[in-house]
Amino acid sequence: MNIAILTCAEMPSMLPYDQKVISLLNDKGVNTKVSIWDKLLDTEPDILNEFDLILFRTIWDYYKKVDKFNKLLDYLETSGVKVLNPIDIVRWNMDKKYLLELQNEGFDIIPTIFDFGDGNSFEKALSKGWKKMILKPMISAGSYHTFVINSDEEDKFNNLIEEHYINRPFMLQEFIPEISSGEISTIKLTNPSQKNDKGFSYSITKVPKKGDYRVQFDYGGVYSIGNVDPVIQNISEQITERFNGRLLYQRLDGLWRNGKFLIMEIELIEPDLYFNYSDKALSSWVEKLINI
Repeated sequence: MNIAILTCAEMPSMLPYDQKVISLLNDKGVNTKVSIWDKLLDTEPDILNEFDLILFRTIWDYYKKVDKFNKLLDYLETSGVKVLNPIDIVRWNMDKKYLLELQNEGFDIIPTIFDFGDGNSFEKALSKGWKKMILKPMISAGSYHTFVINSDEEDKFNNLIEEHYINRPFMLQEFIPEISSGEISTIKLTNPSQKNDKGFSYSITKVPKKGDYRVQFDYGGVYSIGNVDPVIQNISEQITERFNGRLLYQRLDGLWRNGKFLIMEIELIEPDLYFNYSDKALSSWVEKLINI
């Protein structure tokens, strides 16, 4: 079996646990090749036709190069090579307007105002009684172009729109103070070629540094692994069913508020899977890749 693993120029070696995965795959007779996705697209995209599987991993700059990333997806779509997660799901997950779709389907999400250029977003937030809000692009990751705005900072909001969001869809989300207790990321690994695979699930709680809301490790977040809450597990199962069991991996991010779990994001493209916190999860991942 031959697997092409895609990463970005900022992370040519990916994460340390990715290297461990590659070593284990090679020991099992699986050939792997790690490539920088946009460089590959520019130089030798045809090489992807030589692989049995294309795997997205740390392509952590795609949201800054959306047009080029779409070209890669177009190419992969016509190549016929197996891609995981599937390309149509990747396209859906790129734009956070998917949260609106999930909300319309009955999922609980962080209270959000989606602005597709119709304006009045700040006024709408005030009408909902929001005292603090988060402004972010609909296509983004890692707190990129993400800002905290208070209800008395309309000038700041307008200046940020002028600087970053002209002709660019964005969203305003209510700031949820419960983030101080931690964002919960629940990962589920499933072999889409085995319909009876129940998957392997685990949760990571990410607590921001005191006085901050960003849970990323780079901003001082503290991480810990734990069991999956039954309520979150049920939501995760619904996501699996929503995509007809075609997912190899999914990461469900959210937090608790007033006894309800609110979805922040569903990561189906290039999530950190936190294998450095679980040898069992890493082993499960390797097993699923071998048996795709």
